Amino acid sequence: MIESNVERLRRAVLAQTELLDKPGKVLYSSGDTLRPHDIYFLGTKPGGTLTSTIRQSLDDLDDGRNEYLDYSWDGRPPGEQKLQKQVRRFLEGLGFDVRAVPASNIVLTRERSIGTHPDLDGDAARSWPIHRTIMSIVQPRAVVAFGSGERHSPFAYLRDFLKPYCVENIEAQQGGFWCRRFRGELDGRPLSVVAVPHLTRYSPYRKPSVMSWVSDYIERAA
Repeated sequence: MIESNVERLRRAVLAQTELLDKPGKVLYSSGDTLRPHDIYFLGTKPGGTLTSTIRQSLDDLDDGRNEYLDYSWDGRPPGEQKLQKQVRRFLEGLGFDVRAVPASNIVLTRERSIGTHPDLDGDAARSWPIHRTIMSIVQPRAVVAFGSGERHSPFAYLRDFLKPYCVENIEAQQGGFWCRRFRGELDGRPLSVVAVPHLTRYSPYRKPSVMSWVSDYIERAA
């Protein structure tokens, strides 16, 4: 019997026994997005105070829902919390259907803030094999991330895992923030990474030159 992509991901998650019973979530998109796509979209970590575990989140893979579109955050109507709307505007501004984009967080465990997370670096390392499995399925041309800080961000962890030769930076046109991009390799395949500042504080879709800088990198990715 041929193993489905969802089953491949489940197997990869269940292998990470130290993560399974911690609060968190594997995919922010539905299991239907586990198929080839131009990009893989990453935030830093799940937020909020939900106690549901990574193991329990595996049941969500089959329900067809997307965290950015179909869930109520902070008591707001589904898809109407600020970050959900920011993600939608950013991805749609790049020409993508939000529901079709495979999406997750570089750290799969949940905590209200980065500063109170008990082991962000350790859980990033434990989450990385799961992301490798997802990317082996999706085979993205680029990872598009929000969070471009030098530490404790999707950009920082991807830089540390992929070890690129160089990183290109441009000013984000807002308050000392930076956008960053680089080309690396994962499991013998080229992989581009492009990161903007965190979307709770930054609106790239209002900056045409930044949007062009991001989309150009995706289009030129091997």
